[in-house]
Amino acid sequence: MRTDFKITDRKKDIIVTAGGKNITPQYIENKLKASIYINDAVVIGDRRKYLTCLIMIDEDNVVKFAQDHKIQFSTYKDLTGDEQIIALIGGEVQKVNESLSRVENIRKFTLIPKRLYEEDGEVTPTMKIKRKKVHEAYSDLIEAMY
Repeated sequence: MRTDFKITDRKKDIIVTAGGKNITPQYIENKLKASIYINDAVVIGDRRKYLTCLIMIDEDNVVKFAQDHKIQFSTYKDLTGDEQIIALIGGEVQKVNESLSRVENIRKFTLIPKRLYEEDGEVTPTMKIKRKKVHEAYSDLIEAMY
């Protein structure tokens, strides 16, 4: 009796950099998600010279930060495009980088300018990121980091 399997995701969740280093993205993503300002992160770098990251902000905490610092915004996209918010997240990325080896460091990051929705196929019903869909949907943002 033969059973055929089709693996749709997570078959290969190890990034192999252009330099041949194997990196586990979940380890870095989990460190980033420990920040109160980061809801989710997708580390990118397979067959590339360095690692980059797409980051989804934690809307509640970032909105509170923006209000506390009198940052003007009207939409989620405005919030993710604000220089002070980008600097805030940059500081969080830097803290994580300090605890990682050099090859694991996130060199560049981009804040995703919209919320991710299950209806768009970007997250599962339990709000886990679908890497492949996010890579496809934000390939322009990813390429801009390289």
